[in-house]
Amino acid sequence: MSVRLFVGVGLLLVMDLVGAFLSVSGGLNATFLDALGSQARLSAPIPMMVAQVVLVVLATRRHRGLAVPAAALLVVAGVLAFLSGFYDGGYAADLTAGQRVFQIALVSAHLGVGILALLRLTQLLRR
Repeated sequence: MSVRLFVGVGLLLVMDLVGAFLSVSGGLNATFLDALGSQARLSAPIPMMVAQVVLVVLATRRHRGLAVPAAALLVVAGVLAFLSGFYDGGYAADLTAGQRVFQIALVSAHLGVGILALLRLTQLLRR
């Protein structure tokens, strides 16, 4: 389970960088850093990316005292990534069909990592 969670977060990071590039090239954001900031439409903001890396490292540890809360926070992050689009205008943004497909794929990947984190959390709690 730990390897899948690492791979999932790694995929998210790659998708975030690709999404930022698509945002700049598609005119959604002026700069690459803007595309990774609070107005990101096709990527997570940098603080979220850093948090996911730290949390996945902790969630895959053997020490339950660190792994359990980190896995739980990764679950919450996956759900919040989905919900945030309703509140920050991300889902209402004027996107091309390709951009919308990428946005759906990115949000789905966030939910997928949340599910993997939930499986890890369940595994940890059964010990």
